Amino acid sequence: MSQTKTERAQKRQLGQYYTPAGLARRLVADLPLTPTTRVLEPSAGNGAFVLPLIERFIELHTGSVAARLRRALTENVFAVEIDPPAHAALVQAIRDRWGTVPRESNLICGDFFDTEFDAPDSSETLFGGTREFDLIVGNPPFGGTIEPRLQDRLDGQYGERDGFKIKKETYSFFIVRAVELLKPDGRLQFICSDTFLTIPTMKGLREFLLNRGRTSVRAVDQEFEETNQPMVVLDFARTGLTQQVEIDERVLRRETINLTGNRSWQITESLGRLFEGPKLGDFMVASSGMTVGRNELFVRDIVDDTIAEPYEFEFRHEPITLRRELERARLNVLSVAARAKVAAQERNGETRRTVDAVPLAAPVRVELPHPDYCYYNKGCNDIVYGPPRHAIFWRDDGDAVITFKKNGNWYLHGVGGMPYFKREGLTWQLISPTLNARYLPPGYILDSGAPCGFLRDGVNPDELVFILGWCLTPLCTRILKGVLNHTRNIQSKDFERLPYPFWVRPEQKADAVRRCRALVEVAMRTGRKYERHDPEVGLLTACYTPPVDFGISVT
Repeated sequence: MSQTKTERAQKRQLGQYYTPAGLARRLVADLPLTPTTRVLEPSAGNGAFVLPLIERFIELHTGSVAARLRRALTENVFAVEIDPPAHAALVQAIRDRWGTVPRESNLICGDFFDTEFDAPDSSETLFGGTREFDLIVGNPPFGGTIEPRLQDRLDGQYGERDGFKIKKETYSFFIVRAVELLKPDGRLQFICSDTFLTIPTMKGLREFLLNRGRTSVRAVDQEFEETNQPMVVLDFARTGLTQQVEIDERVLRRETINLTGNRSWQITESLGRLFEGPKLGDFMVASSGMTVGRNELFVRDIVDDTIAEPYEFEFRHEPITLRRELERARLNVLSVAARAKVAAQERNGETRRTVDAVPLAAPVRVELPHPDYCYYNKGCNDIVYGPPRHAIFWRDDGDAVITFKKNGNWYLHGVGGMPYFKREGLTWQLISPTLNARYLPPGYILDSGAPCGFLRDGVNPDELVFILGWCLTPLCTRILKGVLNHTRNIQSKDFERLPYPFWVRPEQKADAVRRCRALVEVAMRTGRKYERHDPEVGLLTACYTPPVDFGISVT
């Protein structure tokens, strides 16, 4: 994870988005509790779930208030909180509410991933020595930072299930561990971000839940004070392999889910028809571009077909040192073999080629096109086509840029998308609520903020404009954002998983190719900027309407 994310304010770093007390109370009120039920809250926070749980268990026990409270906190409720101030506030809230806190309790200040729930009698557990729970409830941390030196260990424990990758994220790891702490037929009820329903990196979590039990998801009808992210209630019972999930009371069959490459839980039976044929990835390969590291050193704004160049670039050699290599390495750690190699290079006085951007006394005006510069494909919201707005210094096939990246931190060393540099294709804005697709002429260097698609070898060139036209349709955006990835990002793999419009008849396809090619040619020749509501775009998108018997509304 980036240093910026690691250094966020403590509350956000821990992924703390506290549950409104009223919502937590309503959920707890519906739980089937008995005097012997064991409930775990693995991210207790300020006690939104814990306090109403205690209240309910106190009602189920007999004796004095102190005795009933002790039984609730030693036999029934287990609460873990990583943040010491939040844990202290929870303890104080219990003391304020009931006048005391038992000397012994299951109120734990610690990391859920490092907390062992040892059973006093291993005979009552499925896995000897580890306590299992009837219920696990709460609001696991969303988007929290996993301490960098623990990431690899936790990834080894929770990062793969059933041959699928589990995203290295706090709430996905929380869900996996919590499910595996449930008794057979035990129940988990978590409030969590709705992102896990579609995003490709959560495919493994969705598959894991289907393979472990019965799942239903329903939207939360209450706003959270600290986040605008839509939230859902994940209700899971550990019943074993299942063939369906329930999303907002709509049953979704596993075979329909499997039609989508990302195992989406937002597919519908009617939209599933569109996934029964080939995908865009059968015709095109999509790729993101590179991260320069410091765009201001190499990327220039184009104004009236010219740029202002403020630097000249000078190469030199700097000594290789162990200290510098550790600074550049992931988590500032090198393997024993790598350390030995660098130490030997340092002893031998070996050097590494590097580059410096030396400021000029005054910027030099450069007219484009120019052999030392290439157009640079940064993201924008143009559709059909957009003129070049940026150029990148690319003398000697980008020698200065690539050298700069090689001498940066570990995450800059690769040059993403390089096999596709300067190829004709189509491109789109990475972060957008719609698929803003546009034609990409040959000659561009690719930026990570504007993924691109390129025809596979042997594919008819007409497919490029046919697919571009499909990407401009509301139905395509609806599938992309509603089924494949409903977050703000539009990744390369999202594009490849889109259905190819196999339902379009040959005469319609020829019309679509002709119309889309004409739009691109007009935009390139005249500078025409198209909008989605333009009649020419509407006539193009009508070519892709599915047959009536598909039962799909395109409005």
